[in-house]
Amino acid sequence: MTDFIAATAGTVLAGGQVDREAARRLTTVEGDDLYDLFYWANRIRLKCVGRQIRFCSILSAKVGGCTEDCSFCAQSAHFSTHVTPDRYDREQMFKAAGEATDHGASSFGIVNSGRGPTERELDWLEPFFRQTAEEGRIRPCATLGELTPDQAVRLREMGVERINHNLETSRRHFPKIVSTHSYDDRVRTIRAARDAGLSICSGGIFGMGEQWEDRLDVAFELRELGADVVPINFLNAIQGTPLYGSIDEMRPMEALKIIAIYRFVLPDRELKIAGGREKILRDMQSWIFFAGGSSFLIGNYLTTYGRPAEQDHQMLRDLEIPFVTFDEVEHPMEAVGAGPSA
Repeated sequence: MTDFIAATAGTVLAGGQVDREAARRLTTVEGDDLYDLFYWANRIRLKCVGRQIRFCSILSAKVGGCTEDCSFCAQSAHFSTHVTPDRYDREQMFKAAGEATDHGASSFGIVNSGRGPTERELDWLEPFFRQTAEEGRIRPCATLGELTPDQAVRLREMGVERINHNLETSRRHFPKIVSTHSYDDRVRTIRAARDAGLSICSGGIFGMGEQWEDRLDVAFELRELGADVVPINFLNAIQGTPLYGSIDEMRPMEALKIIAIYRFVLPDRELKIAGGREKILRDMQSWIFFAGGSSFLIGNYLTTYGRPAEQDHQMLRDLEIPFVTFDEVEHPMEAVGAGPSA
């Protein structure tokens, strides 16, 4: 198996693509061979994406009360969880964006619960997006649910650069997770955003009872859709949601294996390790880079807390892995040798 892993990596490093059969064979890698898989995934990362790591940060500006029944989500009105419907005001949004900038994040996303934004909600968000874009200190991004083509264009005109809209899981597994909208609804929003000239951030949540074939489906679908950033989330089941207590927690090595195989399939995309990182990987969080991850979410998540930003900065300092801020992303020649400061 080690020869096959090396040969497959060689194909990618030479500019080729991994086909479905090769990816399927990579999913059978187990035991000590996993370390070879991680090694080659990291080599692919270094060549195709680079050494520097990027951060992003998010704020859930409209919380809870969602009409959708996504089985993993504590914000759904269908379930009884700890989440109470709430909204942040613009002052809090600007403060959070400033904190994200101070933490070294290159992107800051506003997240709204709900199936999709109303025009009134877009009117309310517009001053924040416009001012953030004009200040040029951090990339403004948005996770607002389903978008019409006109809404996607409007967001781009406000200054939003990137839309996050996850596939979550495969087309085959999706009906087991969500019933209030379809997989095609999600694909439609991604295509509308791409057609509007927005950068696409789309990934999935793993550990929801899916099989390896489902995980490959998501990877190859994202490759076809042209996702620029691929968030890899691991289920952190919240009490009150249908998935809580019904599925065994993912093992750290399986989580790292997902990252590595996604790096083989999506060699030049930004693989962002996001939700569930602390809970699932525990003491193995630093391994995400050596398995092929190239960015991660810093700070808190939507309904759960992350760890302090300084712990993530220290992790990178200890590993001697540099990270790049928004200014360094926009002016890459100035980022040479950039790294986490003490």
